[in-house]
Amino acid sequence: MPRFNPLLDNLATYPAVRLEELKAEVIASGKKLYDFSVGDPKEPTPSFVREALVGAVSDRCPYPTVAGRQGVRDAISAYYKRRFGVELDPATQIIPTAGSKEAVFHTPLLVIDPAASDKLVIAPDPGYPAYQRGALFAGGEFHAHILTGDYLFRPWELPEDLLRRCRMMWLNSPHNPSGAVSPLEHLERSVALAQEYDFLLINDETYADVYHTDPPHSLLQAGLDNVLVLHSLSKRSGMTGHRSGFLAGDPALIARLKRFRANPGCVPQDFVNAAAEVAWADDAHVAERRAAFGAKRQLFLDFFEEIGVDVVASEATIYLWLKAPDGMDDQDYAAALLDQGIVVSPGRIYGVAGGGIGYVRLALVPDMDQCREAIAHWRAQCT
Repeated sequence: MPRFNPLLDNLATYPAVRLEELKAEVIASGKKLYDFSVGDPKEPTPSFVREALVGAVSDRCPYPTVAGRQGVRDAISAYYKRRFGVELDPATQIIPTAGSKEAVFHTPLLVIDPAASDKLVIAPDPGYPAYQRGALFAGGEFHAHILTGDYLFRPWELPEDLLRRCRMMWLNSPHNPSGAVSPLEHLERSVALAQEYDFLLINDETYADVYHTDPPHSLLQAGLDNVLVLHSLSKRSGMTGHRSGFLAGDPALIARLKRFRANPGCVPQDFVNAAAEVAWADDAHVAERRAAFGAKRQLFLDFFEEIGVDVVASEATIYLWLKAPDGMDDQDYAAALLDQGIVVSPGRIYGVAGGGIGYVRLALVPDMDQCREAIAHWRAQCT
């Protein structure tokens, strides 16, 4: 039997995998599920995106390049100018990725030196599980900063010793799972901190176009040196299975990323980049999706007000962050709802140091008819 990396056994089962196991148990019992767990919306991918992908599948598909097609980088640059007012050079400041998760997992390998004393990666807790896992597999240490209250991450409040050992810090605004959005002033203070302590600062901005009030800011509006941003088409354009995103920012970092990413070979296929090119070039379909999520969100906000469930933060993303009722923690509440066929995610599964306890995440993924049916069932069975 081969010898294995012990880290894999020391990590808990990946949250999405455990949720699928729990759902399978309920389905086996014969109950109907109303699934608000995994963030994979049912709204279809726009037809023009699908057509672009199919049209780009040629008789022979050669190896794609790490830098990606010129067209997709041009489209991303134009999008960034329209959306954030930031000029990005397609040649030196943008690199396509195979979605956001692989970029989250692999990017710590760019900066972490396992033999160094300053090998710390800092991220908000609760947060995306891959922040921790990527850091640990890269041989780094991980510090989870627990969020409470308004669920905004304020890195300048971290202790001096953590900042001095930090090699890399993740921001996540808009924040998954809470939907909190950091103001520009917070982003500016975070950039100043990264430059003062000379660490890599990345904002995971994959939900930047799924908002319900004012459009969220980008970290690149606050500064460039030591700074990267991560974007994805998964929620913006309904392209979860296409695995398409990008990293952008400091040209010195992008140059190093190009050199590094030639090694794992995580390069989006040319036909996926062709679909991404037309998706980044169009804003109308994004407004339609935003309106659809907004309508479902309002439906649930009205219902939760009716039954006395508190919704916290939830300014953006496709999620609602719900406080468990008095006398119940997040696991109790999620289990009670699951017993009635309502699937939500216990907040603690997004935490590694206690973040998220006492809250559950509801993903606005079913269509409107299914949401209405679920609310009627919830009202009848769970109130």
